[in-house]
Amino acid sequence: MGRARTACLPCRTSKRRCDRVLPNCSLCVRREVECRYSHRRFQYQIDHLANESASSMVAGLSPGTRPHGNENEFHSRPSLTVLSKDTQFVANAVYFIAPQLHLHTQLELPRPALTVPASLSPLVDNASSIHSIASSFFATIHPWLPIISKQVFYKRLLNPLAGRRTELSLLTLSMKLCCTSPADEEGESAVKTRLYDAVKCFHYDVERAGFLSVHVLQAGLLIALYELGQAIYPAAYLTVGACARYGLAMGVNSFSVASSTDAYTLLSWNDIEERRRVWWAVQMFDRFLSLSNPVRSLSTDDPTFDTYLPVDDAIWDEGTSKPEDASLISTGFTLKMGLFARMAQATFLTSQTLELIKHPSIEAEATCAGRMAQLRRTSLALVHTTDAEASVRRLEFCAQSGLSFRSVALPQPCPEAG
Repeated sequence: MGRARTACLPCRTSKRRCDRVLPNCSLCVRREVECRYSHRRFQYQIDHLANESASSMVAGLSPGTRPHGNENEFHSRPSLTVLSKDTQFVANAVYFIAPQLHLHTQLELPRPALTVPASLSPLVDNASSIHSIASSFFATIHPWLPIISKQVFYKRLLNPLAGRRTELSLLTLSMKLCCTSPADEEGESAVKTRLYDAVKCFHYDVERAGFLSVHVLQAGLLIALYELGQAIYPAAYLTVGACARYGLAMGVNSFSVASSTDAYTLLSWNDIEERRRVWWAVQMFDRFLSLSNPVRSLSTDDPTFDTYLPVDDAIWDEGTSKPEDASLISTGFTLKMGLFARMAQATFLTSQTLELIKHPSIEAEATCAGRMAQLRRTSLALVHTTDAEASVRRLEFCAQSGLSFRSVALPQPCPEAG
């Protein structure tokens, strides 16, 4: 367990003894307040890197492409000075240009000052409204799409000592969107309601401001879910693709497999599991969109046998799950896995089927037909195993069974003539 060189900001402010544990000290965890460490000692590295990057860009310009005026005039322009001093954009640049520097110096991406639009603010301006939205979401959407940590959500948004973050407000509004029928809005019957338009625009503004947060990615997935449910195309396809790129930019996909990287040591187990679930949701939506057109290119790589499945939903919601509870796809079917893990297994088999349909020419016709038949048998076996677990644990697995049956019903691939 790593330790910071100095005490965290909340402990220093309240003059309490800090154990300097990363990423959150024990005292802040007990008090349920946001634990943050100062990164000013590393600011000179950021400024130095930003100035180097700016100088390289100028040096790389050919004489014909440089701005008008002499070279000294270009270097003296205030925009470069602003670039080296603007923490927000510099920190984001460092995150992409030198990710190892960003990681080892324990820097946090800055949270730009962005307010909730006036048209949406009344929906999330008090704890009672937020609690009502969350209660509805966790009772309806969360049971079959558990990608948001219930405990973390309530602690961060309903804690009076924690500041109300922009990205969490966006997530709350996206949760409300998913739980709102188009007919629920007075005077509106179209699926593209005012709430949908406002939340979609707010999500775009948050992305444009430079936020890189798992909560923004979760919000994007919930917007995509609404678009899928209301058949808003091609917006649904484009939103899922944007979520895939956003997740790759954050490195969320790297948590799907075992790793010894520093990113694992800086995140709690709950944060790692949440990122795995979010990435599974991206892959699920990506493949669901291809069921109607199997030859369409996917935005994400297929999961492999070394990919971790989500842990059992019950223990994750309780906050009692541990790293050893996670199992790989290669472990096969067991009776107690949970709803979302079954959905992940169905997604894996759907990926294999789509790949076989898109590239049938790499197999002989008999071999291709044999593989397709085996995938269908495995998908049906998953349905039977799912039904058995549902009966024993009194759960409902409609989404998983539906995806498996859709996969079984996909057309037989026709190998090209050699």
